[in-house]
This record gives sequence, C-alpha cells and structure tokens, in this order.
Amino acid sequence: MQENGLFKSEIIRYQEHLKQYRISFQQLSVHTPVEPSVRNWCKGVAYKLIELPKLSDRVIQTRKLPYRELVQHYLFNKSTLKRYHKYILAIFLLKHGNYEHLSGYLTFSL
Repeated sequence: MQENGLFKSEIIRYQEHLKQYRISFQQLSVHTPVEPSVRNWCKGVAYKLIELPKLSDRVIQTRKLPYRELVQHYLFNKSTLKRYHKYILAIFLLKHGNYEHLSGYLTFSL
C-alpha cells in the first residue's frame, strides 16, 4: 500500500517537472509516436542526451533540445527531432530525474 503512495507522488513530481518544460500529459498523448520504431528512435535520442553530460546540462539550462549538436554530431534528422521534441524531452526527464518507479515502465529495444 505504501508503494502505491510512492508511485502516486512520483507521478505528481514528474508532472510538475514536465510543466517546467511546458509539457503536459495531455500533450504527450498527442505527441507520442505511433510506430514502435519511431518511439525507440526517440528513446535512443533521449538516452544519447543522458550519456553526454554536456548535452544533458544544455537541455537542463535551456529546457530545449540542442538541435544543432544532435544534427551535426550524431546525424539525427532535424525535422523528426522537432516533430517529437516533447516526447524526447519527457523520456529524457524520466530517465535523468529520480523517477525509479516510473522509469521501470519504460522499455527500449532496437
């Protein structure tokens, strides 16, 4: 029962964190890619951001994706990044933040 309360408080904390980036759960339901391959691609971008402290810091400071670096150094498609930026940021925040219970529900496959 106590774990249920922890899970609920984690969801509320995550929702507040998303608000700082001007993202709501309602927007995520609209901006989530339909195709599993695109969802995995977006997760891969988010994981790349997490792996590289320079990019992570930039996202946290600006609250935006570092499009230029992602396109120039990692050859990600800019139009796809822009189309799914809210979903990518949401995954980044979920994995980068301390959301132990929620991030356990995130699956990733290539």
